[in-house]
Order: sequence, then structure tokens, then C-alpha cells
Amino acid sequence: MDNWDLTLICAMQELFWHNYFYAILYLLSLLSLVLFWKQMERGRRFYLLFSVICLVLFIYNPLFVNLIEKYLLHGDRVIVRLFLVLPVLFTEAYVFASLVSWVNKKSRILSVALSVAIVSVLLFFGVAPWQRAEKGWGSDMYLLSENAYKIPQEHLDICDAILSDMDGDRTLLSMYEMHGINDYGGTLNYSIRMYTSRIQLNELVSLESYMALSSEEREEYWDNYIATIQTYGTDSTSLYFLFPIGDERAADLILYGCSELPVDSSNYQVLVYTP
Repeated sequence: MDNWDLTLICAMQELFWHNYFYAILYLLSLLSLVLFWKQMERGRRFYLLFSVICLVLFIYNPLFVNLIEKYLLHGDRVIVRLFLVLPVLFTEAYVFASLVSWVNKKSRILSVALSVAIVSVLLFFGVAPWQRAEKGWGSDMYLLSENAYKIPQEHLDICDAILSDMDGDRTLLSMYEMHGINDYGGTLNYSIRMYTSRIQLNELVSLESYMALSSEEREEYWDNYIATIQTYGTDSTSLYFLFPIGDERAADLILYGCSELPVDSSNYQVLVYTP
């Protein structure tokens, strides 16, 4: 029954449609596809069907949403709600473009004025009128703020050290924790993914499971693990491992034959294994 739980859909709904203005705008776009059927170009059927499929089969289908969140996104619910962008952006863009094109056939001046009006609505009317005094004229969807995705310098230093050391175009970095719950200064795996596509990421066995292994089992684990990841689609002969400083897995890997890569970090250590 967990796969039919509506909790995630409700959370996604609240996050994405927290401002009803954008929901109403999308509904009006869908309605215009039906009311102005003859005025629209041939693409009207596609966008109407596309919206229905996205909404019914994907976005408001609890089975699909929960399975995707569990097995594909591994709990990253921010990405789940981005499915709503699929029907919204493409459908609204098509409707607005069709409307401007239709008006342009009657008057070019009116089409320019309509284009300015549409852009103005999207930029400046994201806040309901009764919220103006409280929030001002800026839309809550467009804020002047610092870069919220600024990558910590420590994360950049780790990436640069690996990029400078590897001898191919792409390499593999095995991390102690892919989802970064215990990362220092931000989620490290996200920083690496944003900064470069040349470093592929792979997750190691959890520390709790590793600690339960005997010394012989640990050596066998590294034998099997390294043999497996060497088949990945990278062209660098060296493989890299990242741990918090003091992690017992790092100490065992050094005994196994890895060397420590010089990295300017007070929280992490990076090991390199070259066959």
C-alpha cells in the first residue's frame, strides 16, 4: 500500500503550486487549447494530449511517483516535483506563441504589445494583489539573492586535485556516502556533479557493514570492488576513493596499495589506486 501513498504527491503539489497564479495560468492555457481549437496550429492536439498524459500517468499517479522516488531518485524529492515542469513550460510556451502569432496576422503592433504584456505578467505578477503590501512588487519566483548553489571551495579543491592527477578524460571516484548526509559544508556529491562531468561517482559499502567484516573479508571486498569498477566506462588508469579523515576504510585501502592524493582539505582525504 506504500506505493499508493499520496503524501509525496501532496508535498509536491504544495511546493510547486504554492502560488496559485501559476496554476491558474496553466489551466487557462489548457482551456484555450480547447476553446480556440480552430485558431491553434496543428500542434494543439499534441500539447493537449501531452499535458493529459503527464498529469494523469506521471504527476498525479501515486504508484509512478512513489516508485520513481524510491528506486530512481533515492529519496531526492526536489527532483520529483520537477516532473511538473514538463507539461507546464511546453504547453504555456506553445499557447502564448500561438496567441501572439494569431494576433500578428491582424496587427503587428498589437502582437508586440501582447508579447510585452505576457512577459510582464510572467515576471511581475507572481504575487497575489493582497500580498503586495507585504512582499512588494517583486515576484516570489524571481528574487535577487546570492548564488544559492555556490560550491564550497573545499569541494572545488578536491575536484581540481583529482582532475589534475588523472591521466584520462574521465575517471571514477568512489565515495563513502553518495547522498552526503554527513558531508561538511554542503552535499559533496552534488558539488562534484555540478562542477564537472569528468568525475563519475560510485558509492562504497556503508561503514557499519564494512566494520562487520573480518580482515580477510575486507581484503576480499576490495579485490572484488576494484575488479568491478575497473570495467566502468572511464579511460583513466587510476581510480580514486574519498573518505572523511580517520575513516577506517581509508586506512585499510592504504594497506591494500592505495596512496594518498595531496588535497587542501581539513575534512576529507582522497586516495588513488593505480593498477
